[in-house]
Amino acid sequence: MPPAVAFTVDGTALSCKGAIAKLETEFSQLPSGSMARVLLGDVLTRIDVRAWAHRKGHSVVQDAHRDEVFELLIVKGGDSVAPTIPGTTVNRP
Repeated sequence: MPPAVAFTVDGTALSCKGAIAKLETEFSQLPSGSMARVLLGDVLTRIDVRAWAHRKGHSVVQDAHRDEVFELLIVKGGDSVAPTIPGTTVNRP
């Protein structure tokens, strides 16, 4: 069973820098394996957040597009193994 979402970043009205800053702040306080839900309003911010996650060693375990919102589930990297959500692909660095 995958971990529960530890926090949600609503980045639909934020720039990519704003969304990433919120993720950095929240993840810095949590252990490896913690999961965040990130809501984004445009494809360019989605690309930047995915690239940030890859650079930091985090795993994007879900990437969905619903209506006008992109929803990413990102698992904080580290020594623990990233969880697998049935029907998704884990993108590892």
